[in-house]
Amino acid sequence: MIRQISSWVSVKNSPKVMHQTRYYPYRDRPAFSLLELMIVILIISFSYLLIFSSMQKTQEKPKALQITDLKSSLKEQNLLHADSELFCLDKCQKCYIYQDGKSTLYGGELALGDLMVYDMDSDGNLKKVDFGRFQDHAVCIRFKYYHNGSSSQMVVKNSEGIYYLSSFFAEPVRVDSLDSAEELWVAHADELADSGEYY
Repeated sequence: MIRQISSWVSVKNSPKVMHQTRYYPYRDRPAFSLLELMIVILIISFSYLLIFSSMQKTQEKPKALQITDLKSSLKEQNLLHADSELFCLDKCQKCYIYQDGKSTLYGGELALGDLMVYDMDSDGNLKKVDFGRFQDHAVCIRFKYYHNGSSSQMVVKNSEGIYYLSSFFAEPVRVDSLDSAEELWVAHADELADSGEYY
């Protein structure tokens, strides 16, 4: 009897028997199916696509149109590549690009504010411009751009300040008062006359 027990213990403790009775707990866990793996990959891909597209839209979105960069902003968007006109309605809350006989709604953001536009009369004094109405909507500004790069000459006033917009290639200049804008207008006119340049 003792010999039988000892032989059983030796067999039980032999490497071969212990290998056969070893317990692998992870074998009881169910594995991922192919369908589940495909669903996970699709979810990750879709999330990446949403994030990437939103970042791309943010990077490509043009900045809001302002008086300080009126001409340059429109040129960067390739909206002024021929004789064109930007005109805005209802206190500059909606703008259109007129080109080749067609008016197209400007789709970008607007930060022009409620404008007052001034022109110089024959006596050399600034006067407020009334642009009239378009389809029963008050026009707040008409900004013309020509194919050679020149544009409308005007003085614009809004809540941010007073700006002089030259008819040739300079950027808008902020001034302290309408008198300063008038002086700048006359100085530029004299400079253009002395240079003998025409456009």
